Parts: sequence; C-alpha cells; structure tokens
Amino acid sequence: MSTLLLVDGNSIMNRAYYAVIGRAPMTAPDGTPTGAVNGFFNSVLGVMKEYNPDHMCVLFDRREPTFRHKMSTDYKANRKGMPDDLAAQMPVVKELLDAYGIRRMELAGYEADDLIGTLSKQGEELGMDVYIFSGDHDDFQLISDKVSVIMPQSGKGKEPRVLFDRRMFEETYGVRPEVFVQVKALMGDNSDNIKGVEKVGEKTAFKLIADYGSCDGVYENADKLSPALKERITASRELLDLNIKLCTIDRESPVEFTAGDSVYPSDTRDLSAMSGLLNRLALRSLLKKLSLEDVKPAGFEPAVQADDFVSGIASETESILKNGITVKNEAPSSFDFDNLNCGIDFADTPSGVKVILLDWNSKTAYSAEPQDVERLAGGKRIFPVAYEYKDRSKYLKEPLKCIDSVFDCEIAGYVLNILSGKPDLQRLYESVVMASFPVEEKKGPVKQLSLFDEIAPDDGSSKITECAERLLTVMAIAKVMSRDIEKDKDLKTLLYEIEYPLVITLDKIERNGMHVSGEKLAELHAEYTKRLEDIGARVYDICGKEFNILSPKQLGEILYGEKYLNLPSGKKGKSGDFSTGIEELNRLRSYSPAIDYIIKYRELSKLDSTYALGLARAIKSDSRIHTTFTQAMTNTGRLSSTEPNLQNIPVRTDEGSRLREAFTAEEGKILVDADYSQIELRILAALSGDEVMCSAFLEGEDIHKRTAAKVFGVSEDMVTHKMRATAKTVNFSIIYGISDYGLAQDLGIGYKDAAELIKEYGVQFPGVTGYLEKLKKLGEEKGFAVTEYGRKRILNELKSQNRNIKNFGYRVAMNTPIQGTAADIIKIAMNRVSKALEERLPGAKLVMQVHDELICECDIEDKDLCAEILKTEMEAAASLSVPLLAEVGFGKDWLEAK
Repeated sequence: MSTLLLVDGNSIMNRAYYAVIGRAPMTAPDGTPTGAVNGFFNSVLGVMKEYNPDHMCVLFDRREPTFRHKMSTDYKANRKGMPDDLAAQMPVVKELLDAYGIRRMELAGYEADDLIGTLSKQGEELGMDVYIFSGDHDDFQLISDKVSVIMPQSGKGKEPRVLFDRRMFEETYGVRPEVFVQVKALMGDNSDNIKGVEKVGEKTAFKLIADYGSCDGVYENADKLSPALKERITASRELLDLNIKLCTIDRESPVEFTAGDSVYPSDTRDLSAMSGLLNRLALRSLLKKLSLEDVKPAGFEPAVQADDFVSGIASETESILKNGITVKNEAPSSFDFDNLNCGIDFADTPSGVKVILLDWNSKTAYSAEPQDVERLAGGKRIFPVAYEYKDRSKYLKEPLKCIDSVFDCEIAGYVLNILSGKPDLQRLYESVVMASFPVEEKKGPVKQLSLFDEIAPDDGSSKITECAERLLTVMAIAKVMSRDIEKDKDLKTLLYEIEYPLVITLDKIERNGMHVSGEKLAELHAEYTKRLEDIGARVYDICGKEFNILSPKQLGEILYGEKYLNLPSGKKGKSGDFSTGIEELNRLRSYSPAIDYIIKYRELSKLDSTYALGLARAIKSDSRIHTTFTQAMTNTGRLSSTEPNLQNIPVRTDEGSRLREAFTAEEGKILVDADYSQIELRILAALSGDEVMCSAFLEGEDIHKRTAAKVFGVSEDMVTHKMRATAKTVNFSIIYGISDYGLAQDLGIGYKDAAELIKEYGVQFPGVTGYLEKLKKLGEEKGFAVTEYGRKRILNELKSQNRNIKNFGYRVAMNTPIQGTAADIIKIAMNRVSKALEERLPGAKLVMQVHDELICECDIEDKDLCAEILKTEMEAAASLSVPLLAEVGFGKDWLEAK
C-alpha cells in the first residue's frame, strides 16, 4: 500500500520561524538566515521517519491574488507581509527540497490548501494512505477514511504532533469532517479576515452544526434558536453563502503533476548537491541527520575553512568521545589547571552536588567535592573553562573561593557575536569548531554508556556522564576561541579583564541579594487594593455597569457598545475585537472622564501585581530578594535583571519612590549608594571632543543649563527651569539619534519647533553632531559599531531596504559607542568595587547594580570607608578626557540612600 505525504510548506515554515524567535538567530556564513529552514527540515524529517512515505510533495502559496480574492476584497486584507528574514529562507528551502528529491508545487491563483486538496483526492482515488502535515485547521475538511491530518503542536509535556484521522476528529469536535466548512462559515476566521456571524464563536458554531448538520439546517431550524441568535443568523444568509465558498478547498485545481507522479525520492535527487547546499548554509546537524557527512559536497568551497588546528580540535573531540572518557567518582591527587586544559561543571546527584573536573590531556573526568577543588588549587587562583558557569554553580551553597575569573564560552559567544538570545551550546560548537555537534541529545531515561566506567545506575552517574560529554565540547570551543581572542588586543582585554571576572562578581551579588521589608510591601498592597476599589467604583459609576476593567474584551464592550459609552471605535486587535491599548485610550481621553480613571486603574494594578505582590513573592527565607543578572543578553552589553527584574522599578515617580523604601538594610547595617553622574553625556563629550561640552564637565558646570543657554541664545542666569528641562531632554535624545518627530513627541511640541531645536543644537555643539555623523558613516563602511573597549555590535539593519529598519541601524551606530562604553565602564567598576571590598572591607556586600548605580550594604560604623571605596573605584574605572563623577549617598533604605 502506497503512502502519500503532503506538506503545507508555508504553514510549517511559519511555525518553524516563530518557534525560534528569541533564541540564537541561525545564519549561514554569508548572512543568510537559516533558523526556519533548519526547523522545517527537522519537523518534516521527523514525520517522514514516522510515516515512511513512498510518495511526497510540499505545496507552497504564491504572492499573487487567488480566486478567493476576486470573490471578496476583504479576504486576507489584514494579513501582514512575510517578515524579511523568513521571506529570504523560502527560496532556500525550495532549493534543498529539489536537491533531496522531494517534489514541490505552487500554482498562480491557488493556495497551497487547494493543491493539497487536489492531490489528496487523487491519492485517495488511487488507494493511497494520505497524510497531510499542516498547522492549518482548514485542512480538517479533507479528512476521510483514507486522508488524515498531522497537526504540529507545541507546549511543555506535549507530543510534537498529533494525528487527526476521522475517528480522532469526530471524538474531538463532535461533527463529521465533511461539515467543518459549515462550522468555519459560521464562526469566521480572523487570520483570513473572514467575518463570521456576530457573537457566534467556535463553541456555538460546532454546536449548531452538530445539532442541525449544515448552515442550511440552521436556517431551517432558526425558530428553535434564541430570538437574538435567530435574528443574527437570518440576517447573515448572504455572508454565510460567501463564507462557505471562501472556506471550501478546491479539490479540482489544475495541478502540474499528479499524486501518482509524486514519487519519493524523485529521480532528480542529487545528494552531492544537497551536501553542498547544507555545507554552504552551515547546517551541519542536518548533514549528520541525513548521513551526508561523507558525501562530497558539490559546488561548495567554504569562505572560511577549518585550518589544521581547528580540524585537529574537532577530530580530537570526536575521538575522545568515541574511544572513551574515563570518569572517576573521586578527586584526583593533583590537577593541571593551566593552559585551558581544565574544564569545570556541576552535577546535582542523589549523593549531593558534585564538581566535575575534566582534564583534556588525560581524557579523564573527576567527580569531586567542592572542598577537593579548593585543596587541589593549593591557595592559588584557578582559571577554568566553563559554560553558563554562574547559573550552574548555583548548585553549590557557597562559591568556590579559588575562582575569581572563568573562561565562560557562553559569554565569549555573545561578545564574539556568535550567540544572541537564549544560549545554544550546539550552535556555538558548530560555529566555532566547524564540525557537527558530537554529543547526542538525551531524551527520556538515560542509559549507561559503555564508554564510561560502570557506575551503579542510581548514584547519579548519568548526570555525571552528561556533564563530562558536555564539558568536553565546551573545552573544544574554548581552545579554538582562545587562539582567535589572543590575536585581538582589545577583545582580549574586554573578555579577560572585564567579562570573565564579572561572571564571579555577579555570582556574589546574586548570592548576597537585597534585603526587603515584606511588611512595607504588604502595606503598599493594602493601599493599592483600596485605591483600585475607589477608582473602579468611579469607572462603574460613569459606565453604568460593573465589569473587569483589565479584560480587553469586556472593556471593549463597555467603551464601544451602544448600551454603554458608545465611543468612536478605532483599530482592531489580532482577535478581531476593537483595541483597548494605551494608544486607543489616549485617543479617547476627551470623549469620557472614565478613560483617565481606566488608565490610572491599569497603571496602579500593574504596580500592585508586579511589585507589591510580585516582589513579596520573590522574598526568600533570608528576607532578601536574589535577582538573576544576564551578562550578555543586550546588544549594548548592558546587564539585564530577571526573576524579578529590579532594574525597571520606576525611578522618577512617587510610586517608584515608595517601592524603593521597601528595600532596606538589615538591622545594624546601612545602604551605601553610588551613581555615575551623567556618564553617557561625559562619554559623548570625551569621544566627540566637543569644546563646549568638554569645558562644561571640566569646569564642573551644569551641562543641561549650559546647553539651554547655547540652544536658546540666552545667558546661563536667564535659563528657566522649563528651558533646562527641554535642554536635558535634547541632550539625552541626541545620544539616541532622535528624529524631529520623536523629539516633538517627547517634548509635546510641534515637529517644526523640534526640528529647529535639533538644528540649533548642531550649530552650538558641532563637535557632537560631527562625531555622530562620522559614526553613521563608519557603521556603513565597516558593518559594525564598536565601544572604546572593543565590544562590537553588528549592524545588519544597515543592509535593509526598509527605511525604518535602516534608520534604526543608524541610531544604533551612533548610540553603541556611547551606551556600550558606559556599560563596559560600569562592569569594570563592579569588578574593582568587589575586589576592593574583599581586600579592605570584607564585611560589606555589593548587593545591587541598576544601570549606572551600585549599592552596597555594610555595618553602620563602616559607611564612610564603604563610600570611599565605592567612589574611588567607580571614578577610577576609566580614564577619559573629562572626569567621571560618582555621587554617593547613605540610608536605611534604597530611597533614602539614593
């Protein structure tokens, strides 16, 4: 019996594309994005392995309008264009399908669903078992005794896909698949902009068709419906007739070849060409999965070939794994920590946390106790290789004292612009070592591997084994990276003197945590609750009904419903309902006093849930909050804070001030807070060399007041508070390359006035504007922007044909050397402060970093020394042509110290 597999190409590519959003972006060496291509083939190959088709075809949509667009001008009118980086991958996936011998088809005037419907009917008539792999529910109408739909699904604990045959569909939805079109006609389809019967959702639509069999059956039994539903159904006759036509898949499309012709593999398969394409795209994991590693790649000459050193590392890594790492469940008598031959990781086993030490030279991994590592270090500082060291070392109750810096390959991957988004060890290995990742992913129960010493299966040996394998690949990455890093003096300084030591500094800060008063947060929550009740009562009073103000659907009904406020509606959201976002609420402010209360209710509710309640839940048993810092997530190099985020607590509002009051010092201690004064403007002055701006900082003048005097053409003693506030906004906006539109929005002035301000700023500070223009040109010429410490930000945006994206690239080119340098300086300061406290005031703790601000906690009697250390080390973190200034404060809580 033949099996025909039909794949909805656009649907599976879309799912593959959005599945990896936020993760490390995959690109070929020539910059071609490959994440969706990789995900597409992994999904399709998984289905092929499971269903073993001997006939196969992938169907694609075309850009031209179809016959459905001629029926309705609204059809798919709200559909956004395909993202540029996804569109770039469509021809790539088609080229790969051709090389691998998988037939594909697309047809002007028809959708992929129509081609699927036609080929599935032909296959059914030929007696084939037909499987449709698609994420589009429209294909459910094609299910029959011989046709099934394989629906991909995502979510923790779920299978990657589920098979909908006739039985499964009918048990799930309670109707036959043949009438699914009738259901869709009733409920509509927002994704295709098909409007259904008003207030008839999925549940109602399925029930109506289950009860009456079809839309015609619903008409004939309209008297049995509620008066309101009857009225809506009978008024929608023409709409439903059109919907049925729009939703019905054409199973007689003029396809260019038949189901019987879709033999897999086709006689045009060219594995040498497939190997060449996958090598060019650097999709090494697919090469391995398709067993094409030893197939000579046609038409491929790598732009960067692995030299003998890199090839040697790859071969040695694979050889070690193949021939066997010796794993010893004991500490060694001595250990070589030099020359990056030592790797370190941690395993949480049933017998306790183990430190895994791997010696590259002896190909031996040791499972040791933390005290063993300290003994082996012999009082010296060691510099091991690791991956995600800070997070993995959290298994230990106390940090290893012998480590004050670590060659963390994750951090290096970000700095070298190999990684961005979520960590991806496999991707990093394949990009650096230029070979397929040699460790198989473990799924389900881990079996004992024969290449390791036999250890009882219940003593944590599987975790130790996985650690050893993982650590081996990390060490291979480090050996290649270290050679390349040594060639770049700035890069070496950035990593070895700033980023690697910062891993340990951040670990200390996270372990220290910040003391928080649960009582103060509880008081705030009680107050917020009362204020929310009062504001809610005012809203209900004006609207004439109680409802959930935080529900967009319910709020929309109140705002736009004829029975209630009946305000002029605006944009629609993804759900098809009118938007109640902040932009729409601001537009409606003048129409009803309820709007201001609704906005305030939302703001206060967020403060309550995110901070008063959210922070209270984050307090640990030691009465402290331990945030997690991500060292290299942002493109500028700034740190980010999560679980919870302590860097986005409102700064300049009364509510934010009261939240900061909840962050307190322990009894008998005090908080010491030091904040860089205008660090980004000082860096801008130093790098641009602008005489006016530099002189202001050298002379200790008020930079915003001097800017106001220059821009508005008055003497400094004539500058008003409003003029200074405007100049302050302009000063900081200039750093970000703001447009006249953006400045007008920020200042609440006209575009013409904003443009004049920017123009006059350029006249008065020519060094600044000239420097920023130079940065834009350098960005275009080099393709990247760089900080004073060698951190590069790749400017792919400048390659875009989209004007908005390109303009964003220019802003990044101007901002990176300034904001990125500031981020580097605060990191240097953190390392210096941490080391100085350890040497001069070990009782003090560095407990928090917020952008340009460092906070310490110390005994009250030590506050002056702590303040001196903070100020001295922060101001000495960098040597610029204008002075760095750190302003220090004290207090029993964060607000007072600030």
